[in-house]
Amino acid sequence: MEKSSAGLFGISEDHIEKYQSLDLRFIKNRASTFFFEAEGDYMSPLIMPGDILVVDRSVKASNQHIIVASMGSEMFCKRLIHRTGQIFLQSENFKYSEIKIDSQSELTIFGVVRSTVREFI
Repeated sequence: MEKSSAGLFGISEDHIEKYQSLDLRFIKNRASTFFFEAEGDYMSPLIMPGDILVVDRSVKASNQHIIVASMGSEMFCKRLIHRTGQIFLQSENFKYSEIKIDSQSELTIFGVVRSTVREFI
């Protein structure tokens, strides 16, 4: 049976940084950054239920960005797709159909998902 390493590829204790700030790494604009907890399986396997979404309202949403948005009173997380002059919202989980956005849709984009945080324990 073949084996595969899940290690840190030759990094020894001499090269481990003493402190890694998650704020500095993932929060680019503190005043416009918000956190959401993911629910449901719409974005799995990329985003799983319970994952924390780091959402930046200062980033302009564009094609292929993952966004937090609302239509009416419902907030959700989807991938923004621009295709043939039209806009669609797409789940990562292919068991859900994409949503076509038209001029009648009341889509409000809250912000762009900059990263996610997942607990394993």
